[in-house]
Amino acid sequence: MDLCRCRRVLSVESRDRLIMLLDKKPSEVWVELHYRYKGEMFRFNLPLPQGGKFLDGLRVDFERTDMHLGRRFKIVMEPLGEVELDRFGLTGNLDYGDDLKNVFVNGYQSWTGSRERLPGERISAIHWPGKVLLLQKFGDSDVYTYSEKKGRFHGYSYVYARYPNRFFFVGSLDEKAGYTIIGTDVRHGLFSITKDVTGLRLKDRRLILDIVILEGSEEEVFNRYQELRPRNSGNTQPGTRAAAWSSWHKFHRDIDEVKIRKNLAEFRDRQIPLKYFIVDDGWEQVLGDWDAPASGFPSGMSSLAVEIRGSGYTPGIWFAPFVVGGDSSVFRNHKDWLAKEAGKRIRPAGWIPSHGGVFYALNLTRNDVREYIADSIRRFREEWDFGLIKMDLLYTAALYPPDGQSRGEAMHNAMDFLHSLKGDAEYLLSSVPLESTFGRAEYCRIGADTTPYWEHHFTRNIHCRERSSTLNNLRSTVGRRQLNGRFFASDTDSFFLRSGRNMMEPPMRYTQLLLHTLLGNLITTSDNISDYDEEELHTYLSQFPLIQPEIDDVAEFRRTVTIRYRAAGRSFISISNLAERIRPFELPDGHWFGAPGLKRRTHHVTGGGQQVLKPGESRNYMRLEPSDPFAGSDGHIFPGCEIASIDITGDDWVIIPESGTLNDFHVWIRVPGGPPVRINGDEAEILQTAYGDRLATGIVRRS
Repeated sequence: MDLCRCRRVLSVESRDRLIMLLDKKPSEVWVELHYRYKGEMFRFNLPLPQGGKFLDGLRVDFERTDMHLGRRFKIVMEPLGEVELDRFGLTGNLDYGDDLKNVFVNGYQSWTGSRERLPGERISAIHWPGKVLLLQKFGDSDVYTYSEKKGRFHGYSYVYARYPNRFFFVGSLDEKAGYTIIGTDVRHGLFSITKDVTGLRLKDRRLILDIVILEGSEEEVFNRYQELRPRNSGNTQPGTRAAAWSSWHKFHRDIDEVKIRKNLAEFRDRQIPLKYFIVDDGWEQVLGDWDAPASGFPSGMSSLAVEIRGSGYTPGIWFAPFVVGGDSSVFRNHKDWLAKEAGKRIRPAGWIPSHGGVFYALNLTRNDVREYIADSIRRFREEWDFGLIKMDLLYTAALYPPDGQSRGEAMHNAMDFLHSLKGDAEYLLSSVPLESTFGRAEYCRIGADTTPYWEHHFTRNIHCRERSSTLNNLRSTVGRRQLNGRFFASDTDSFFLRSGRNMMEPPMRYTQLLLHTLLGNLITTSDNISDYDEEELHTYLSQFPLIQPEIDDVAEFRRTVTIRYRAAGRSFISISNLAERIRPFELPDGHWFGAPGLKRRTHHVTGGGQQVLKPGESRNYMRLEPSDPFAGSDGHIFPGCEIASIDITGDDWVIIPESGTLNDFHVWIRVPGGPPVRINGDEAEILQTAYGDRLATGIVRRS
């Protein structure tokens, strides 16, 4: 039976129909269960049981709970002896309704492209050239059979369907027994919930499936999901909104302390209020040998951390705890530490040239391996005094699960282990199944690596969903926006503003910064800011002071993303074209201030007319309110957020910059006709908008 199916999603009637399927009409929902008991394989395909169901060597209990906004369903299994599960899933019919707009399915891990999809789209598995390059190791194509049919999607831990006025949401509340894979087939009216329990050995009564079905507004369903979710083994709160610098995208592994210190001095001398300064991959001699730095760091990592702290920043360090490189001392001397499939030879866990080439996964059931990882983290925290540990390539913990564990259980246990070593350090996690990070880290990556180009056409054409690509990153930044601040603070990876060694046009670079700032909480660059021209530097500094925008609504149509939000008490709308062709858009009625973009000037415009966006281009507008004389500014990415107060004394408008503003900026004030107007004592220039407003404009200086 194909368990990867579902059709359009969902009016209130459709929600009730699904509840009927899981409650009142069990004959329409079928359970597929394969397991081994006393050396014999049992295969059942039976109607969903109500209450308890006794099978050979196994009892299955089904529990339903009504709750606010929806229902919760649990399935618990109790073995009569040792039982090893092979397959478990539910499948049934479901009418999704005719008003379905989009379906979102969460990807396998941080890097996996995750966005809302039209009902007629498809998800394709990676093609054979990618497997030659070991790219399939980053995703799920080795463990899940893609249907590659239109309208058939599958996602991990949670999915939702967007309707004109509501969201229909299905999410897992517990992944300890294995990953929960939720399938939809919008063309054939089918759904599936598959638990990846292959290899899971039951010895006692155990919760296998715990899902919640919710319907309401976007905010309602995600707030309810957050309330119901256990915080796993930890209670780590999401990190605060922060700016950071990372060495990775500027230098990759070609780093040394001279380059790090030079960039540190640039930020320190300009008094840029970063929170984190991250020394990324390349500080170690070889991937997996973490006890001493490479020769380019003769002063030692502790000395570097002291200088970073002395500059006012928290030092961060990159770490890949679960892997070792093929030329590491661990690989040469401790082959018994490596993970592999039972009875098979050691195989690579991935190949990334920029991270040193081929690497291998460690066997986390071994005490000596766990102690090796624990010693490394203690060294980073206590001896070298790094306050942020960026952990990468974490998906490898589940590639070769230990005997008796499923992949999801192996990942869950690995993340429990890392959390137990956390101490007072902060964690930034990457390339990891997102559910396993809930409650265990301050920050988590929610998209693929960004790049100094818009799209990587080769890896896109072979359907690598984990490909490094700015477009892939931004689509996931939009798609996973609801996790930010609920389960962790979202790391959106680095943006690129520099023009040198950058194949993106200025509008694309601005789109990166805008969407990362709107929808992420860790806003990072790898640029050397001394390379910026005057406008690039002004654009970079426009993110300060850091402001948390209040997102009212995010809508996506034909890959054009419209975000309505508020900042400093004013209303804004941004429109970003994440398609690969020109898209039209229309501003709502009213008067608007068009904020500057990179190589794009400010402007005042009336809504209602149609405009166009080139691929990768964004526009950001502030609504002009009739009662507010403020008509725009260009010192902050959210106009007006660089201003603490606006007062008028006679004919002089007194504008005080907000503390933390780093730009001198232009300001526009609506004024009536009459005598000359001054702004902070200087005579203002008078302009006339196309719709008749008279504007006074001048420059506001920070001091």
